[in-house]
Amino acid sequence: METSEVMIGVDIGPRLKHMEDLSGVAKVAMEIERLGFDSVWIPDHEVDPLATLSFIAGNTGKVRLGTCVLIPDHRHPVLLAREIATLDQLSRGRFVLGLGAGEDKEIFGMQLDRPVGRMLETIKILTELWNSTEVTYDGDFWKLRNYALELKPVQKPHPPIWLAAAGPRMLDLTAKHGDGCIGPQLNPDRYRKWLSRLHGIAKKAGRNPAEIIPVHLPFTSISRDHDSAVKWLEPHAKWFLLWASQPPSLLIQELGYEGRWERVEDVPREAVEKSFIAGTPEECAGRMIEFIRSGARYFILAIRSPDEDSYFESLRLYAEEVMPRVRAAIG
Repeated sequence: METSEVMIGVDIGPRLKHMEDLSGVAKVAMEIERLGFDSVWIPDHEVDPLATLSFIAGNTGKVRLGTCVLIPDHRHPVLLAREIATLDQLSRGRFVLGLGAGEDKEIFGMQLDRPVGRMLETIKILTELWNSTEVTYDGDFWKLRNYALELKPVQKPHPPIWLAAAGPRMLDLTAKHGDGCIGPQLNPDRYRKWLSRLHGIAKKAGRNPAEIIPVHLPFTSISRDHDSAVKWLEPHAKWFLLWASQPPSLLIQELGYEGRWERVEDVPREAVEKSFIAGTPEECAGRMIEFIRSGARYFILAIRSPDEDSYFESLRLYAEEVMPRVRAAIG
């Protein structure tokens, strides 16, 4: 992807929570493709993202398909390599593997400590399995002996690997192994500083920063009425801001506030408007252009709306009124 391009995809995770019949995901994905978005994304919550994307692959023809993000600790690397190779074959080379370290916690009766180290081993095993005839691997977490993965992905050398990175260890991992980097929910100024850190680490690692696509995944809501859009977004955005502002974070001070938010109710509406993309089509386009000026080149929109009709209207507003403004501004 050229650095002058801006691509826009949709994270349909927020919509999944409101579906009585999961097969309705096909209708959403087909509309996203019809409207001209570049990609469809599924998070690793509630549904299996790879199975869901395989279903979407069979109902679409050109839109790219990605995970935002998949937690590799939950899967053995061999099984993950096979599932991804299968999905890339079924989609004819449209898959993007978004990975995140997750949190240290006990799951499936085992302690999943050192998530960044586990992720590094998973990436090494995946890429070796996809590119080698036979793999033997002796790591701290995973061990393979003379294993051959018969089915290979369509994309060479492998599907793109995008990493969600905020802290120093994940930024270092991304600088060395990532094809893209998904930044945390930030305002444009913080995004610029985050991206500058990533570029500095990449240069020290001998990597060209231009090889790493800078991605922004914002909570967003859009309506012809500004207040309605902000109202739709507030519950989700305030929860995130409360979580993200816990010490030692300086988020509250960087947003221009004092003290500490103890409850969701303490988070002011103005902080939501400062930190996320919400409002009319003109306002959303303007906000996205601010992020582009801060270095973002790929957006994955996590659209919030109260019902199906408003969700499809949100997609149309973004496609018909926001995307042309954004692309004209950078053209």
